[in-house]
Amino acid sequence: MASIDKKNGKYRVRVSYKDESGKRKFLSREGIETKNEAKKIATDLEYNLKSYVIKSATPTLFEYLEEYIEAYRIGKASPATVDMDRGSLKRLFEIKTKDENGNTKTVKLYDKSITLDKLTGTKHQKIINKLFENGRSLSTVKKTNSLMYRAMERAKYDGYITHNPAELIEYKSTGKAKTAEYIPHDKIEAFLEDVNRRNVYHYFLFRLIIETGLRVGEACALTFQDIDRTNNIIHVTKSYDQKRDMLGETKTKNHRDVYITQSLSNEIFKLLQLHNANKIINNKLYNNKYNFIFVDAFGNPISRSSIHNTMIYCSNKILGEKLSVHKLRHTHATLLLEAGVPMKVIQERLGHQSMEMTEKVYAHVTPKMNQTALDDYEKYIKKVF
Repeated sequence: MASIDKKNGKYRVRVSYKDESGKRKFLSREGIETKNEAKKIATDLEYNLKSYVIKSATPTLFEYLEEYIEAYRIGKASPATVDMDRGSLKRLFEIKTKDENGNTKTVKLYDKSITLDKLTGTKHQKIINKLFENGRSLSTVKKTNSLMYRAMERAKYDGYITHNPAELIEYKSTGKAKTAEYIPHDKIEAFLEDVNRRNVYHYFLFRLIIETGLRVGEACALTFQDIDRTNNIIHVTKSYDQKRDMLGETKTKNHRDVYITQSLSNEIFKLLQLHNANKIINNKLYNNKYNFIFVDAFGNPISRSSIHNTMIYCSNKILGEKLSVHKLRHTHATLLLEAGVPMKVIQERLGHQSMEMTEKVYAHVTPKMNQTALDDYEKYIKKVF
């Protein structure tokens, strides 16, 4: 039987029940504005009581997350997305970080023995806070909480919990904000020269991403047949997953054409000469089975780990900041912004599904844009006075 009372000007509904072990418990809803609304909620709680009852044999959080990925993600989401969820699962229980002396240490988060009925929003918020405190980015933390939220919604439906502990999470980064999110236009030449000295194959790849904004998987999937040299267009239709050695759709599953300069077109096709020379030098050892543009001397796809290492080394050397390869794409967007290219064009060129995503990520102001705006203002104000 449901009870309704009034507290601090608002109504509260309580329904008592016995769980599977015979223990009496209560479901409650507070902060209800009107009595009629409270009556409706009371009826709903009584009618759906069985779906709210917390089962006695409650699984652990670790077990349930594993089961959730197995049942609802494998075969339904892309392999890369499943890997992302598995990474989030692992991250909820422990992470690796560096101490002040640079030594690697393990930080424990959730205990693997904790059961779903012991979870609370406050406990989960503390886990989220620890991720930030140990240097995890906002993007990484949101991906981690996304898995938790989706799985806990399912746990509510299964009757293990009544409230989702991942629902009202606050994201507050306590780490040092990165000062470099792209390569400034006056540093690009020096950066690429340093990359060229380190690895010529990486030079061609990095230059293409800076000038086109392609995702690294899209760039690594390119063949010479994807480039229309007559019209200087790259047809972006696929992405390469090196971990599984397989071709797949682009991130948004949409194909797009990206216009390139004549100089970039000429630069890319210098690689064709390098390919031909490597075929002669390495003879039977050469095997470019996908006919990729970006391969090593033996025709193998360029190693992602080597790409990462070169990016970290050269960005730190030239900029004093360790940037990820994705920041080459950000650099391209910044160049477009500085050139005054409309946001809609930037969205289509980068292959974003929505303008909102483009504006959220790339609507920043660079020093060059600030200076240009100031110069334009000075020219205008002289006409006024």
